[in-house]
Amino acid sequence: KGGINFMECLKCKIEMKMVDFKAVVVGVKPYISARKKGIFKGEKISDVLCYVCATCGHIEFLAENPGEFK
Repeated sequence: KGGINFMECLKCKIEMKMVDFKAVVVGVKPYISARKKGIFKGEKISDVLCYVCATCGHIEFLAENPGEFK
């Protein structure tokens, strides 16, 4: 998987584990999106990276391609 290779838990200060965040529809990855103003501008999307702390259960979500929304 792409993105950040290391994420530290804000509460426990230990390394969080990258996990899969499952979507409701099987086989479709969860993602975030934003439509530009105007009907013909198209939709910008990014996959979502998910990290979990194995100690406290804190979860962090990150956009894999945040530059898409500039």
